[in-house]
Amino acid sequence: MSFSENLENARNFAVNAAQTAAQKAKVLAAIAKANVTIYAEEDKIRKAELQLGKLYYRDFAVGEEMDSAEYLPWCEKISESKKLIAELKDSIDDMKAEMAGDADVEAAADETGEEAPKPEEAKPEEPVVIELSGEDEPKAE
Repeated sequence: MSFSENLENARNFAVNAAQTAAQKAKVLAAIAKANVTIYAEEDKIRKAELQLGKLYYRDFAVGEEMDSAEYLPWCEKISESKKLIAELKDSIDDMKAEMAGDADVEAAADETGEEAPKPEEAKPEEPVVIELSGEDEPKAE
């Protein structure tokens, strides 16, 4: 190999590495955004459950019949948030699997730069966990 071929190979390697890093950064940003949305939805669930509990206890304390029409909107909010959380978690799992699959393909690439066939199932080694706050206990009002 001549010097110019080595230089061209090094340049191609650097370009591919930069593109791969950019793509992984985008995926990690999307995962982080999804996790933030999950935490926001979990907070909405806690608030709705708190409000639902207050309504229920109010009716219980005064001996009134439970008014399901009053409870239903809160129950629906909780259900919607739980559905969104499940969808986001599935999306995160898909992104992680895609990212792990890309890493397996890159590792299997030969020196000519051609990619090896993608594996049928890629399993992520370690789940990525992003915590925004360590405080899970309700605050006194």
